[in-house]
Amino acid sequence: MIDRRHVLAAAAATALAPVLPAAARAPLAGNQVPGIYRRKLGDLEITAILDGYIPFDTKVFSGSDPAAIRQSLANAGQGERLPTAVNTFVINTKEKTYLLDTGAGAWNAMGDTMGRAESNLRTAGITPEQIDAIILTHAHPDHHEGLLTAEKTARFPNAELVINETEHAFWHDDGILNQAPAEVKPFFASARNALAPYASRTRKVKAGEVAPGLALEHAPGHTPGHSILRVASGNEQLLLVGDSIHNVVIQTAQPEVTFVFDADGKQAAASRRRVLDMAAADGLLISGAHMPFPGFGKVLKDGSAFRFVPADWSYAL
Repeated sequence: MIDRRHVLAAAAATALAPVLPAAARAPLAGNQVPGIYRRKLGDLEITAILDGYIPFDTKVFSGSDPAAIRQSLANAGQGERLPTAVNTFVINTKEKTYLLDTGAGAWNAMGDTMGRAESNLRTAGITPEQIDAIILTHAHPDHHEGLLTAEKTARFPNAELVINETEHAFWHDDGILNQAPAEVKPFFASARNALAPYASRTRKVKAGEVAPGLALEHAPGHTPGHSILRVASGNEQLLLVGDSIHNVVIQTAQPEVTFVFDADGKQAAASRRRVLDMAAADGLLISGAHMPFPGFGKVLKDGSAFRFVPADWSYAL
């Protein structure tokens, strides 16, 4: 029982405590802790792995009045600089270990702020050899270049590669490649090169269950075969929404806002609204590739739009 006497006694003790010399103070660390976070989902263990971030700003978003975008950010206490997380996820089912997306690997076309996924994976006690399958939400470099080592060999020697069949076909279609703008052609080369070492162990799938408790659901627009992953165990479910959301503040308040790398902005916005509606209606836990690490939380309806509520820290596993 804490009363006034206890408070006064504590204050007096603090006043009489010796002042430690400056030499005894901890030095500055100079670097951040590893980007690792775990939580349970039923019988499964989910580990969020941070690959790094991309230094975006509001110019990468369109489809709404720029002032309205800035206002959405201001309402959340944010400015126009938007360092954007790149997250990957490990799903451990006891029987098998799955990795959703791989991070950017040695790809540095957007700077040197990514490429930490393997290091953080190892810090989490997981080696590339222990990954049984890699599930790709889509084939953009910040999601698939981590498939390769710096020497362009397969980083995951024992892993099957799972990808939506439409997504795989799109990036391997020479007709589409030949018609693509010059600035987009390197994305085709990246996808083909990263996926090539896994050709003999690639499973191209339609929407549906890809492993017990894991279902890929088609959410096109960002890319033609872009997919989200529904993870279920017992009565608990998690939606890993890939690139359906690039900024959780802007695109929940204004789901119609599109992203510069959306292949079809209108379709991406429709998919996003459907995903947000589903998450809000069913009270689902979500996270995503570009939500502030580790990104877990829930979506609530807010008039005709939505808002995101971050989940509490998972205190125990």
